[in-house]
Amino acid sequence: MVRLAHTVVLAPVPRPWLVDALGVLMDLAESSRTEAGYVLLSDGREVPDVRLVEGRHLRPGAVYESVAEDTGSPDGTDGTDRSIGTSDTGYAKMGSGAAAGETVRVTVEEWRRTRALRLAVAASAPDGVLSAHAVLRGPDRPDLVELTGRARIENVWSALSRPSGDAVLRCEDWWTAADRGRPARKAPLRVRLTCGIARAELVALPSPAREDDGWEVRVTARLRGRGVLRPVTALALRLFRRPLARAWGQALDDFAAQWNTEVPQLTALGPDDLRREILPEPEP
Repeated sequence: MVRLAHTVVLAPVPRPWLVDALGVLMDLAESSRTEAGYVLLSDGREVPDVRLVEGRHLRPGAVYESVAEDTGSPDGTDGTDRSIGTSDTGYAKMGSGAAAGETVRVTVEEWRRTRALRLAVAASAPDGVLSAHAVLRGPDRPDLVELTGRARIENVWSALSRPSGDAVLRCEDWWTAADRGRPARKAPLRVRLTCGIARAELVALPSPAREDDGWEVRVTARLRGRGVLRPVTALALRLFRRPLARAWGQALDDFAAQWNTEVPQLTALGPDDLRREILPEPEP
């Protein structure tokens, strides 16, 4: 096993701001409606490239589909079939956009603001497929976020072609540790990644930054081999530990730099500003 650790300082995300931002997103979603499979905002504007293809809007069993469309076709049109067919489930036929080969389907498994949101995602593209589940417990006051997923990637070494992973964020533990400095019994953020030859476990432990109002986050990764190639993988990890550590640290520093550029701009927005950013006023 190889252990890598690195500390970054991140701009904080105030929990009240996150609660307000989630509220804005859910209000916008719940104020939308569907007609003939099209998703329409409260002012009647259409959400582009998204269709309700099964079930009832925002109810368990509702399936939304987004298909990447071709930018052109041999006959000089944009390659899209504009015809719309409807059924009891609100199915909207997609045209030749499927030829682009990239499709995302999102299924609503649960939508209760006081309890949980559960979504299933299935994505396909010429170079692979992805399936994932996302759960947000207590959307009105975020309590727990859980993500699981697996993928199949084409044209790569078979040992790396079927990665899977899961992540858990315990919100109360995170903000308690990050803002108040109270250590949690378990790491508030834990991520596990697995492929044919290796397994990685990442944990993040936040605390108040020493010199400003940011978060100091210690991120630790444990890497180990698995399967029949476990001895070979373990040896390779030990031999390349130093370059791995440098790459690990650089990747986290790059992430922190981008976070610290973009997050303060977001957290400076109030609920009304967020609503305008997400749903700009239509042009006259």
